[in-house]
Amino acid sequence: MTLQLVVTGLALGSMYGLVALGYHITWATSRTMNFSQGHAVMAGAVVAYTVFVALGWPFPVALLITLAALACYGALVERIAVRPFFLRASPAWLLATIAVGIIAENVAQLTFGKDARAFPSPLMQKPIFVGSAGFYPQELLVPVVGLLLMGVVQLFYHRTSYGKQLKAVAWNPEAAGLMGINIPRAVMASYALSAILAGVAGVLLAPLLNVAPQMGTIIGLKAFAVAIIGGLTSAPGIVIAGLGYGLVEAFTAGYISTRAREIVGFGLVILVLVLKPWGLLGDKPSRRV
Repeated sequence: MTLQLVVTGLALGSMYGLVALGYHITWATSRTMNFSQGHAVMAGAVVAYTVFVALGWPFPVALLITLAALACYGALVERIAVRPFFLRASPAWLLATIAVGIIAENVAQLTFGKDARAFPSPLMQKPIFVGSAGFYPQELLVPVVGLLLMGVVQLFYHRTSYGKQLKAVAWNPEAAGLMGINIPRAVMASYALSAILAGVAGVLLAPLLNVAPQMGTIIGLKAFAVAIIGGLTSAPGIVIAGLGYGLVEAFTAGYISTRAREIVGFGLVILVLVLKPWGLLGDKPSRRV
């Protein structure tokens, strides 16, 4: 049972970390966040289901279309819900991104329907048994892909010229603009990348959780909790926090109760906020004296 809970916890935790990394990306670029990030998870699952299952197109084609659709979704969120307020240094982007998420969920309910639908996957047909513990290959694929993508994102930000430009926008937008960096385009790129990561999480989780318009809300909240626990400014902290949060959830559900899972998880968020408001590995804000 312990091994099974570890696999389940790592699968969920890596997805929380992947979605939370989207919060980090937009924050590291523009000091704004997309609070419809959880709905991007739902959008990824819904688009993939529509193209792969409803239309019957090959899965690789469905995946490419899903990623392109999510990039457009992230760019649209930035353009209509963030940029008008970002340019005026107004925090109204917070409410605007929440509104976009609510609209996206209701559009999905009107077009896709309210009922959850199973997402077929060959990796969910035959479980693997190690002793008495059984788990599906899909549960093993999720953390592998999640951690791989997290590593790719870090290489992009620290080893590529454009990734460094995105970081420069957050540190000093005025200086970045003087150096020839297109700030609005950089912020839009960060939102597109953030939505793509959430969409990948939605596709990976769809066979495990089923596809429904409401599936992204709680995932988005937990991912934000992971971002806070790990530290919004620290990608490694978010990865560690995501895996830890998933394991805490899995063991709480397995040894105590599924009803206690959210109590323990969000109680952990409060504890971290009290002890380390900037997160486990986040940068401690400097104080002026």
